[in-house]
Amino acid sequence: MINKILKIQNVGLMQDATKSGPVSLGKVTAIYADNGRGKSTLATVLCACQLGDVGRLNARKTIDAPNAPEVNFLLKDGRHVQFTKNAWTATLPNIVVFDSEFVEQNVYSGFEVRADQRQSLLEFALGNQTVQLKKQIDQLTKDIAMQTATKSLAEKTLTGFAPPYALAQFIALQPVVDAQQQIEALQKQIEAAKNAAQLADRKAPDQLAAIQFDVTGVFTVLNTQIQDVEEAAEAVVKAHLAKHNSEDFEDWVSRGQNYLGGTECPFCGQILSGMELVTAYRSHFNKAYADLKRQVAGLESQITNGLADSIIEAAVAAVATNTARIEAWKDQLDLTAATLDGAALAAAMKVLREQLLALVALKLRTPLELVGTQADSNAATASLAVISQSLIAYNSEVQELAATIGAFKKNLAEDTTTLKTKLQKLEAALKRQSPTVVAAVSEYQTAEAERKRLDGDKTTARLQLDALMQETLQQYQTSINDLLAAFGAEFTIEQLKPTYLGGGEPRTEYGLSMRNKSVKLGSRADITTACSFATTLSEADKRTLAFAFFVARLKSDPNLTHKLVVLDDPVSSLDRNRRHQSIRLIASLAGDCGQLLVLSHDAYFVRELRECLADRKPAPIVPTIISLKRVQNSYSAFAPCDIDEVCSSDYYRHHRLVADYVEGKSTTNSRDVAKAIRPLLEGYYHRRFPEQIPRKGMFGKVIDLARQAQPGDPLAYLQPTLKEMGEVNDYARQFHHDTNRYCESVALVDGELLGFAKRALKLIYQSG
Repeated sequence: MINKILKIQNVGLMQDATKSGPVSLGKVTAIYADNGRGKSTLATVLCACQLGDVGRLNARKTIDAPNAPEVNFLLKDGRHVQFTKNAWTATLPNIVVFDSEFVEQNVYSGFEVRADQRQSLLEFALGNQTVQLKKQIDQLTKDIAMQTATKSLAEKTLTGFAPPYALAQFIALQPVVDAQQQIEALQKQIEAAKNAAQLADRKAPDQLAAIQFDVTGVFTVLNTQIQDVEEAAEAVVKAHLAKHNSEDFEDWVSRGQNYLGGTECPFCGQILSGMELVTAYRSHFNKAYADLKRQVAGLESQITNGLADSIIEAAVAAVATNTARIEAWKDQLDLTAATLDGAALAAAMKVLREQLLALVALKLRTPLELVGTQADSNAATASLAVISQSLIAYNSEVQELAATIGAFKKNLAEDTTTLKTKLQKLEAALKRQSPTVVAAVSEYQTAEAERKRLDGDKTTARLQLDALMQETLQQYQTSINDLLAAFGAEFTIEQLKPTYLGGGEPRTEYGLSMRNKSVKLGSRADITTACSFATTLSEADKRTLAFAFFVARLKSDPNLTHKLVVLDDPVSSLDRNRRHQSIRLIASLAGDCGQLLVLSHDAYFVRELRECLADRKPAPIVPTIISLKRVQNSYSAFAPCDIDEVCSSDYYRHHRLVADYVEGKSTTNSRDVAKAIRPLLEGYYHRRFPEQIPRKGMFGKVIDLARQAQPGDPLAYLQPTLKEMGEVNDYARQFHHDTNRYCESVALVDGELLGFAKRALKLIYQSG
């Protein structure tokens, strides 16, 4: 608590409020001052001290003072709390101030109750536990906002990498091992898609023709023998052929049969009929023999053509064509041309061909003999298989290459947009693994996880806060309405509850009940349209409501015994009943709080409060009463205050001034005593004859009216004292400017003044 105000300088009108010395404050201190002397400024100084607020003081710096504001409070424990060098050395958080700023911030402003005022009222109404919960929620809100900002920053980074994926899809992407290779292929495909028509006409490699050669058929002919030739004829022919040891002799003879059309030999002219050898020829070289010979002769052509070098040459030429086609596709595809060893195939083909032709030649010489063994057949088949397998292997490679080219051509049908989308996805998958993105994803996921955790904590705390707010405000509403009833207010508040209407910070929501009707708070716009706070409550009602809000909160504060309560004009605008109830309430509050400071421009209120505090049971309180008075240059400074003197009437003050002088107790200037005699008597006679003396009638007028009074007129009772009244008036009037323009130069004799002072009092006392 504050023990003394040691200094308040350069704040508003308090250019040097403690120029007469330190100002001691009691448990209850009342400060009386006229309006505009600095009461509200003092309340602001105390509020700034509670908040540690620098701006409030600087905003109220004395306008015509060159120096900065300074404040020094001496506390009960000997510590100092100062405002110096534009900073508070400490704060007094237990100060609670009721003033116009409290009303403006927490209750109403003119004709309306704003949302921010209902929010401030909620903060004021809540107890420590709910305040701590709200602080926790506020901190969680800030932490959530920080994590959200971190997440948003990471999200902003990732957004540049994610397309065409949504962010969540992008974050979930798994690594693609060959992403770069696929990207390069797609880039080529996109480029190719631009030239789709030309590429569609580009040819793929063709397969080589297979060798169509029947080895088995050849050996079937070579192994053919004729079984129906007569044995005798065969013996004769063989014997004859043996005489002529020539490879082609049998063939020459067999072909010569075709020329035996007559009876004589076409070669020598001999008669042929009856010749045993010719008859044997005809039996030996029969139709079957001729057919076999023809078949064998055909084998030579079959082998020469079926195993011709041109076949291999054609294959080699086709391979060259295919190789050229593959090379042409390498600008689009990564292809390797198939190869074929043409020289080796040609050599193998030649060997096979010559081997078979040799067997055919032998068969031609000895048609009736079996030519070619199974081993020869197997060898020929194997040789042909080797040659064919080379072609098959080549064709298999060509088939794969053609399939790749075919798929590529098919894909050319895809539009570039689709291809680009595929490319973007692959590029996104590649970018997903970059260090920058991995770090951003980690930051994003960490911030999101922390945000969710904080959000859960906030939800839990908000549920607790909502329950406590509901309970606290229900009790608060009851306490407020009890106070309003004590004030004699004809309205109550109802449905006081917390609300998050509009989102964001919670605030109070309440309505009014008047004459059993609910009245909404409304807004300024309702002044001309509906019943509302603005149209149903008088200014005194509004002030009463604000004071009830303030006191109800104090009564529920478990730390009230440690609070310094400051009340700035608490009964302003109140009628006699509410004023009386307020005084009783403040007197009760004085005993409950740690220290009470009451500021007022109403001297009678201060006096009544003093008397009410003196009547407290079981522990009366004697308040400290000081004033803020006008000093030189119209500044304000603290000064002692005789509240009885301030409250006294002119008559009472003049009477005490003259009486103290007569009794020798006066410290007042004697000329002031002389000036007080006439108004003292005027005041007395005005009170004694209120109906007979005009309100502004001076003492001379009273004498004239009494002299003219007729029997039965109350003023006639003054006629015995008219001579004395006239003499006293003649003395007193010389000290007043309205009756003597040189009044200030009239010599003052103490004995004479004392005599007329006594005579004036005697006129009062003897008349009863």
